[in-house]
Amino acid sequence: MTGWPDRQDLRGWTALLDERGELGTVTTRISPERDVAAVLEHCDGNRAVWFTDVDDSPFPLVGNTVHHREHLALAVGCPVAETAERFGAVLGATRPCRTVAADDAPILAHRLAADEPLHALPLTLQHDEDAGRYITSGLVVAKDPESDRVNLSINRLLVAGGRELRALVLPGRLRRILDSAERREQALQVAIVIGVDPLLTMASQSPADATIDDFEVASALRAEPLPVVRPAHLPVPVPADAQILLECRFRPGERAPEGPFGEYPRTYGPGGPAPVLDVEAGWHRDDAVGQTILSGGREHFLVGGIPREARLLAALRRALPNVAAVRLTEGGSCRMHAVVGLRSPRQGDAVTASMATFRAVPLVKLVTVVDDDVDVFRDEEVEWAVATRMQADRDLLVVPNARGSSLDPSAGEDNSTAKMGIDATIPRGGAARHGRITVTPSDEAALRGYLAEAGAAP
Repeated sequence: MTGWPDRQDLRGWTALLDERGELGTVTTRISPERDVAAVLEHCDGNRAVWFTDVDDSPFPLVGNTVHHREHLALAVGCPVAETAERFGAVLGATRPCRTVAADDAPILAHRLAADEPLHALPLTLQHDEDAGRYITSGLVVAKDPESDRVNLSINRLLVAGGRELRALVLPGRLRRILDSAERREQALQVAIVIGVDPLLTMASQSPADATIDDFEVASALRAEPLPVVRPAHLPVPVPADAQILLECRFRPGERAPEGPFGEYPRTYGPGGPAPVLDVEAGWHRDDAVGQTILSGGREHFLVGGIPREARLLAALRRALPNVAAVRLTEGGSCRMHAVVGLRSPRQGDAVTASMATFRAVPLVKLVTVVDDDVDVFRDEEVEWAVATRMQADRDLLVVPNARGSSLDPSAGEDNSTAKMGIDATIPRGGAARHGRITVTPSDEAALRGYLAEAGAAP
């Protein structure tokens, strides 16, 4: 069971954040042209923000709905250190969804303006040099022809008019599905849903495996099966409790300019020709709220990072039985830097862990391997391990000319990159020399009293 069993949709999630004192509200009218993003950037890592009055839209808007690792742990109902393991476990134990009738699906309550449905939505321009307003939180729902299962993905979607979107579709499962349709000269029909809970967003980052149904991943993470509805004019189901639905069709073989756009490295991803979608219809629920994810913010990092950590953890445990913990760090956008904790590492384990990490998550370019007495989720502890347990001439691994990311501004023109592994584990035979200083109170009960007197948490 998850940590929030009541109303597991976006409004239920934001209500929980509000109860925790982690939801701010802006009631003053605000422009979606950078002002919304400026507020979200200022509050990133601290609180979600609900905007009640957005220029040019009848809908409110919310962002930063996941701004701490604790939120995803709360959503899946486990300690922070076990979130990736919990996500990885449901990939092998998915659960069917619950189909509801169209008349009972909140998302189909109202139709958006038929002529230009995109113009009603609270769409943001986030960064100074972005190509325009983007949908940044929409889940693209497509049917995988290999298995007839549902694929979810988050693609940056440039709004090019009242009925036109342009999508960055990088290599992956959606790219393969689209390529298959275009080879048959068919228009790929998809849904785009906006305004979902964190479990659905995490499920959209599942491995690009044709045998996985991403809705069933989300269903397995929830307290109750995910309710889905099958709209009359779509070949795919959609979450019945989502906020906004767009019925779309890719134009076969057509490309148009898209980008630049601020991306996860906190630099601009380049523009280029991109697939074009026509928005054929739109729907929304009674109490609909728009949702935006601040690109280059904590939510962007974490919802993509935890599923990658699950993939990394599984790969590392196949290579090494003594893996204690993994983390993709926020400083590396939860993509490019990893920390691996090992129990009683042996000679060569740090190199094995580094190479296995590079293979499992090709975006990673730096791996720091530590002993399990170091908390991988605390940057200060990891840096301390590097400072006190690592020597560059002995403990540094460099892999030149490896595959990197097209969004990494430091990569070569062919996206090649150098990768580095740091062995920050205690050297063999050095346990005594590397023993940590400790302070043991004479009386634990008395210590708790002293701390209470000092106004400090025990």
